[in-house]
Amino acid sequence: MQFDTSGLQLQSIAGNSGKAFKGLRSDGTPVFVKYEMPPIVTALAREQITPPVISTNREVGFGNRVEQEWLTGRTLERQDMSSKQVRQILVRLHYSRILLNQALQLNYSYQSPRDLVEKWQKEAPARLSKNTYLQSICRELLANLPAFHQEVATFVHGDLHHKNWVETTSGLVYLTDWETACVTDRMMDVAYLLTHYVPRQAWKEWLKSYGYKYNKTVLAKVYWYGQLGYLNQITKHVESYNMEAANKEIYALRMFKEGYVIEDES
Repeated sequence: MQFDTSGLQLQSIAGNSGKAFKGLRSDGTPVFVKYEMPPIVTALAREQITPPVISTNREVGFGNRVEQEWLTGRTLERQDMSSKQVRQILVRLHYSRILLNQALQLNYSYQSPRDLVEKWQKEAPARLSKNTYLQSICRELLANLPAFHQEVATFVHGDLHHKNWVETTSGLVYLTDWETACVTDRMMDVAYLLTHYVPRQAWKEWLKSYGYKYNKTVLAKVYWYGQLGYLNQITKHVESYNMEAANKEIYALRMFKEGYVIEDES
């Protein structure tokens, strides 16, 4: 147990690189405390996309410190991810001009498809940089870049893994962990969700409910961004020293590429 500068008792939460804590006030009220949290979290909380923010400040040597309500509930399971609530939160996130403008004011820059792949190549752990199969995926992605238009780019989360979603005991669903957020094509989030959680036969209904058409152009973008999503998830597993999960993700990427069919159906 340790104390922060505001007098909160802090207990470290496993799996958050020493940056996340359960805080306890003098009256016994629990709160969630995280250091180095992106400043845009306050705007996300106002949009009811991430849990309510109680306070935020900067501490010398620790960066941006955010205190949020402590939620009683659970993280979502894989089978929860195709729910209407999850889709509605993504629509609210991706179509918010307020969040996009706030992100740009906070110096988020537009990330083109090329930028996203080159970022992965630059930041991937050494063992992935040497993986010939994954590097071949990068070369293929760079050779087949989808169209990108800044005027329709949106603020996206960038890591929709089910453990980043929380459902409270009252039934509210929130999206957490915004370190990977960026301004790019919303398909970055959509393709990850589809390829990891939504059965292929349900894609048409999901895409139309979200606001996409169901045609070759859209499915080609799902194919491109879906592969990028696998690459990013592989990196996450390697950085967490979970090589078993990383290898499963690489296998899933192979199966995705081998079995993907782009239909022409409107």
